[in-house]
Amino acid sequence: MVELLVGMALALCLAAAAAPLWLSLESAGAREGDRTVQWLQGRVAVARLERDLRLASGVGCRFPVNGPLLEATADQAVFLERTQPGESPILVEWELAGGALMRRWGDCPATRPSWYRHSLFRDHKTMLEGVRPGSAFSYVVDGVETPGPVIGAGLWSVDAVVLTVRADVEGERGLVRVATIARVGR
Repeated sequence: MVELLVGMALALCLAAAAAPLWLSLESAGAREGDRTVQWLQGRVAVARLERDLRLASGVGCRFPVNGPLLEATADQAVFLERTQPGESPILVEWELAGGALMRRWGDCPATRPSWYRHSLFRDHKTMLEGVRPGSAFSYVVDGVETPGPVIGAGLWSVDAVVLTVRADVEGERGLVRVATIARVGR
């Protein structure tokens, strides 16, 4: 009986010593899982941005344009994307706003807007949350990467959109970095 009691006491002491280690390993695994999910969401977002820009085209637009890119700033890129042959393109906006990377799209308006308010778009998606300050769009113009804004005739010269995002994993310290250079279609 004494041996059984001593064995149980030793087992309880060992369990009490191992429990914090077990909990620490479990929470580290959960954090890494969250970081992996955030990284995968970032990869999906940049793959979608690359696809959108590959399909960028002003052909069929109802207002005169020199190219697909309509606005290029450090926090947003607005462009036209072709859908089906013979149809008007759609208006697409990618924006870094409120700690998130957003994608919006809507029908191409009949006249060129002076600014791209969110009511122009009929679909709004949060592509990535936890975006940190310092994340930005920049643009490759005639082979040189420049920060936004790109204005006027320079919009026609944009060869690629560069997106660099740093995001926090919710509730945790640590970063997820996502970057891409998306070529602009013509």
